[in-house]
Amino acid sequence: MSAVQSRLVIRLFATFVWFTVLAGQFWRNLGGWWGFGAIAVIVVIGSIIGLSTQRHNARRRATANAATATRLNAAPANASAVSSHADTEASVPVHADGAAAVSTTAAPTPAQDDTPTDRDIARGNTYQAALAPALNWRKFPKTITAFLLLATLSIAWSYYPGASALGITLQLITTLAALFLAVTLTWPELLRTLAGALRWVLALSLVFELFVAVVIRNPVLPFFVDYGTDDVPGAFYWSRGLLLNGGPIEGIVANRNLLGFIALTAIIVFIVQLRARLVKRGAGLVWLGLAVGMLLLTRSATVTVSLVAVVAALLFALWARKVHDQHRRPLYLVAAASVLAVAAALALFSSQLFGLLGRSEDLTGRFDIWASVTNLAQERPVFGWGWVSYWVPWVEPFNDLAVRKGVTYLQAHNAWLDVWLQLGIVGVILFAALVGSTLWRAWFLAVDRPRLGVQNTEPYAVSSMLPLLLLAALIAQSVAESRLLIESGWVILIVLAVVTKRQQHAPRPMP
Repeated sequence: MSAVQSRLVIRLFATFVWFTVLAGQFWRNLGGWWGFGAIAVIVVIGSIIGLSTQRHNARRRATANAATATRLNAAPANASAVSSHADTEASVPVHADGAAAVSTTAAPTPAQDDTPTDRDIARGNTYQAALAPALNWRKFPKTITAFLLLATLSIAWSYYPGASALGITLQLITTLAALFLAVTLTWPELLRTLAGALRWVLALSLVFELFVAVVIRNPVLPFFVDYGTDDVPGAFYWSRGLLLNGGPIEGIVANRNLLGFIALTAIIVFIVQLRARLVKRGAGLVWLGLAVGMLLLTRSATVTVSLVAVVAALLFALWARKVHDQHRRPLYLVAAASVLAVAAALALFSSQLFGLLGRSEDLTGRFDIWASVTNLAQERPVFGWGWVSYWVPWVEPFNDLAVRKGVTYLQAHNAWLDVWLQLGIVGVILFAALVGSTLWRAWFLAVDRPRLGVQNTEPYAVSSMLPLLLLAALIAQSVAESRLLIESGWVILIVLAVVTKRQQHAPRPMP
């Protein structure tokens, strides 16, 4: 298989992985847990193969480079020896021809060197990515290792060791998929595959909602699920068929908050692609319009807050680009004051603000859930009850910890409370270190000019904003949702942590 063909296979599989982590509920609703398990096995096997191939290519490339360097170092000595020998000969033409022959054999021409250049990667010549180095564990974010190690060790003190073992296994599988995406793809490929998966989710969601609203005309439940009653809570429906009524819609992911966040992610990615001229303007605007429409149709208040956070991060980043890095103190003071002002406004005028967002004063029951989780976490405040990631409903205390209107919710609706409950204060510190260090690198990647040489005169890359904006959305959503810890939220976090770390150690141009 040629390099171009192999990169096509990797990109197609990466798009499938992105789609799976974004729309995992689609596979579960379509084929049940057994069907989703089969999809997960495909993702695991493919990720392992991809990472192994990348490592093999890196080793082979290193060996070839070492051999080339050896030949180049030996060439001058050989040429000198031949030249000295030829000087003793009477015939000068023989000396000249011999020297030319040695020189041609010893030194490869520049065209033979297929090492990926800055221009190759900047322009998106993605077949060159096969020559990129494999994951260097010395440059791997240590906060990821520390957090996963604590989660694994928590089996020893877990209140539910069996559920913890299952949850950690799923967490490691999700992390493996994230590492495949982060290590085997270049920046242009990351954008391309993520955008492709987002388009599939949005397009299928629109078709699905149209079919339910126009053809079925009734709410639709997931396949292969028997709730044992005719009085099914609204939260259990795959789609309620409200598209023609203006929403809210759930799409193929069966949750309007999740669909709204996917639409917000799509807006960020599609705008970056348009600004970087990686897609045709007409097609790009059509997809951007679809993403905006889907965001509005979900009527998600949590995503609205995330959108505000994204806009604020963008404005502060643009401000930082206009001032010297030694004169950004006023910017940081304004940013800190803004955060404090928002916190104070939420504390003093929460009922009015929630009303503007179309939510009740208790944030649709979240205050009750937060209170229950806080009370339980205080019983084991240091190391928590044991990691389980997404709550399992068949073990205590999750079987009745968060019940509202007949629905047992399986998350704390706050990622930080969820970590405190499961891994205690120690877990919160490590998780904050993971998120904070990634945000730190993403910020300076966005606001500092790329350094590809002695001078930092390179133009800003459009896609250098992508990690910061995605993290702003994730962090804002983590206050009202725990999705940062599972599936797409966790994968995006790990991908951004790894790629920003690699970019920090080995800067490469970005589109």
